[in-house]
Amino acid sequence: MKHQHIIACICLSMSYLTSCQSENLTISTQTARLPITIVARIGNTPTISGRYAGDDLNHVDFAPGDSIGIFMNEDPIVLWNYSSLTWTPKSFMYWTDKTTPHSFKAFYPYTYATSYEAIPMPNLQEQTGSMASVSLCDFLVSSITQSYGDDGTVRFQGTNKSFQHISSLICLKIKGNEDLSEATLKSIRIHGENLVSPSIYSFEEGVKLSPDEFSDELNITLNQPVRGTDQTYFLIVNEKLDNSDIVTLSIEYEKDGDIYTAQKSNFANNVFKGGVQQSFTIVIRNNVLTLSGAEIESWTTGEEMEDIIINAEEKLS
Repeated sequence: MKHQHIIACICLSMSYLTSCQSENLTISTQTARLPITIVARIGNTPTISGRYAGDDLNHVDFAPGDSIGIFMNEDPIVLWNYSSLTWTPKSFMYWTDKTTPHSFKAFYPYTYATSYEAIPMPNLQEQTGSMASVSLCDFLVSSITQSYGDDGTVRFQGTNKSFQHISSLICLKIKGNEDLSEATLKSIRIHGENLVSPSIYSFEEGVKLSPDEFSDELNITLNQPVRGTDQTYFLIVNEKLDNSDIVTLSIEYEKDGDIYTAQKSNFANNVFKGGVQQSFTIVIRNNVLTLSGAEIESWTTGEEMEDIIINAEEKLS
């Protein structure tokens, strides 16, 4: 019996050692995994601020509560949330080793996508002309390839690496003097082929449009009394690279009980480029609407454009 007891103790000890070795191996394997961290910036922003700091579009970055989606190689999408200057993944991503380069494709705002070839873009038809609606309709992307590096951080930052705007931003600065000093702005309409078409984004092919009956026009109802105060409105539209595509801008306003519509249809030479802001200052004098100071700025650097004159016509009842 004593002999059997000794054998049993030896077996138990060996079993314990095997268990400990297995547990240590598991801990060692978990410790050896290389977690991915990220840094993400928009454009070449030198300092961190709100993604939209008031109406100053020269200083943009991600804000607390923002979420982005990241594809690593062919792996499923992973959601990352931004809070306290830190990006946190919903499920951790890991490096396979410290030397192999990997492809990372990221986009904002997060929405579930089965592939980086078909990412649903925000609905451009749901706009109010405010900066708040711009932030909801904006779409940005970044694509880089890198290995573990010094600390395992994927850096969506710097030239050709930071997040870039895909759509075109239009800023309308309407002066509150002259004929508009006692007028009420009724609506802003912008019309052009597939201007606000539902879209998906492909990292290989860019924006893919899915036209519907509402694709060509964005109509924003205002009913905003001017009372001598300048008004600023922001609109996001799909990129238009074809100079033959005509874009029409219409502004309807009420003055002394009469309704007027100012319209311009000669935007063919003013291409609405993706990733840029086009600013127009609008003055209405003697029922003639003038767009002046038109330029491309803020999101990316571009060239100034010519002043544009719009004739205002009284709307027949």
